[in-house]
Amino acid sequence: MSSDITEHDLPGIGRSYTVSGTDGSRVHVVLHHSGRRDLYVLAADEDDDPLATATFSDDQARRLGSILSGAYFKPLAVAQVEAVIGGLLIDWATIRADSPGLEHSIEALEIRRMTRMTVAAIVHADGSSIVAPEPREVLRLGDQLVVVGRPEDLPAFLQLVIG
Repeated sequence: MSSDITEHDLPGIGRSYTVSGTDGSRVHVVLHHSGRRDLYVLAADEDDDPLATATFSDDQARRLGSILSGAYFKPLAVAQVEAVIGGLLIDWATIRADSPGLEHSIEALEIRRMTRMTVAAIVHADGSSIVAPEPREVLRLGDQLVVVGRPEDLPAFLQLVIG
């Protein structure tokens, strides 16, 4: 990890990370074993009450991560790096109870044709995984999908499959 990021195990809870901002502020993130993420924002000179707090589901946190990484808006510096790696995006998305893709196969959803994204792997809720799933693979509740494609194609994938 970078010197401006610290991490600690939280026995029985999960893991915590503290990220220092360029202005000296700090963001504490607690990743719970359940997938929930708690976020606390602290001013540069304070250790007491946070300026702001927020709680995110696994899927919401991954979407926020996509925003922070530039998948929705591409700063110039990111565009320059992507030119080197070909603009490839690798992201995770979790099938929820209200996801349009729930109980549908990759083939039936026409994910590749409709979104230009590729499902590279699936990690099932029971911990088993499939690398390069067949098109007939049915998406189940709690499945975590590893998707690969262009950053600009991610929103269409999220709308079609995750909701």
